[in-house]
Amino acid sequence: MSKTILIAGKDLPDGAEFVEGAEIKMRDIAVTAAKGAKPAATANITAFEWLRTSPINARTLVLNAETEFEKIDEAVLYFDENYYSTKFNLMTPQECSQSADEMILGYQYLALELLGRFEKKYSMGAGLEEKGRPPKLVFLIKKSCSEFEAAKNSSLRSTTPIASGPLVSAAAAAFQTFAENMAALYGAREYVTVLLARGDNSNESAARDRALGEWICSYMDEVDNQKNKLSLKQSLNWIKAGAKGPGFSLFR
Repeated sequence: MSKTILIAGKDLPDGAEFVEGAEIKMRDIAVTAAKGAKPAATANITAFEWLRTSPINARTLVLNAETEFEKIDEAVLYFDENYYSTKFNLMTPQECSQSADEMILGYQYLALELLGRFEKKYSMGAGLEEKGRPPKLVFLIKKSCSEFEAAKNSSLRSTTPIASGPLVSAAAAAFQTFAENMAALYGAREYVTVLLARGDNSNESAARDRALGEWICSYMDEVDNQKNKLSLKQSLNWIKAGAKGPGFSLFR
């Protein structure tokens, strides 16, 4: 039976390569998209608009994805610093507000909605025959050099397309902290497996979105091959892009 994955954060059309990577790994794909964007005409990909400022829209997104594909087996919340650095590079009050909505609140609303939905389905008895293989919630971040780091080490300028400014760097830190604490709170719950994953452009498995999409899906397949559900301790570790499976290449 094919798996359904919800990919959110790097909207279509910008996230097309990541979607291609997931498609290679035989997923049915629900993906967030910019208004008016359409994916390639394939039966297993459906795009959904995501209004990040609205918790109601987060619920609608999850329910629409379930209606389209009947279930959500995996959800990947993807934060790409380089991507956001091209969108938020002005230091204005308006951009400060907009960036917080898009890079912080949106992810939090959607994560909470997914967790609530997974818990509800578990309490109704859905998926109990798959004990040890509950749905997965992945917090995935692709790191970039910040303006602070580039100022301290000028050689980083030559290897960084766009350094992350104050708004993007602050949002990335918020994403990581939120992810870590959500893993701490939910990593031991029976109805979900929480994974933390990260990489950067120096990492072969993370430099290109297509490879990153393939890798995270392969890693989740390895999680499903484990005899037991991942432990809380495993959920609390950040997985380096390219890791072969649970218990390997984990670091703090």
